[in-house]
Amino acid sequence: SVILALRHLCNVDAPAIIDSPLTTGGDLRFCQKCSCFKPPRAHHCRVCKRCILRMDHHCNWINNCVGHANYKVFFVFVVYAVIACIYSLILLVGSLTNDSQNDKQHSADTFRVAYVISGLLLVPLSVALSVLLGWHIYLILQNKTTIEQYHEGVRAMWLAEKGGTVYKHPYDIGAYENLTTVLGPSIFCWICPFSRHIGNGLRFRTAYDRVSTSSTSK
Repeated sequence: SVILALRHLCNVDAPAIIDSPLTTGGDLRFCQKCSCFKPPRAHHCRVCKRCILRMDHHCNWINNCVGHANYKVFFVFVVYAVIACIYSLILLVGSLTNDSQNDKQHSADTFRVAYVISGLLLVPLSVALSVLLGWHIYLILQNKTTIEQYHEGVRAMWLAEKGGTVYKHPYDIGAYENLTTVLGPSIFCWICPFSRHIGNGLRFRTAYDRVSTSSTSK
């Protein structure tokens, strides 16, 4: 599963950006570098030299952009990596404890040094990956991307405070709905490295859809 997720992350290409502004679900912006219109939540990647649908960030570790086409696979890959690190730490501590109790052989010191070196590598890696996982769990619950959180979100919050209002992310439709939007409708498939539910990436549900639907029903 880990290898399958990694292959999908490195090989998947972002869908082509349309060159017509006639699209529902938000105002299109014009990309000066690609010379075409880009739908909402799409951004131009300077490394990949193209616009990426629902771009989150460019990941140097997989040499690819993380966006609409592979975000769930990236998230699941990080989950697998955190589980693997924690499992390795448990095995490492267990082996170190067992060798300390049976320290009758001369080679035990050599193994103990190897355990310490492995622990020095595993602990910071586990902490870093856990922080990364926690960050993306927060983003999924808010239905945000890293770009929307750091760049667009800060400016939107400033404009809202300046206008005397409270900023609410337009794509935040509730924690559970946000989870199903990114990970899929079935909870049993949330940790599976495939994403057949994501759609074309040109239109996304917003909080305003609920308001318009409720006002229409009334």
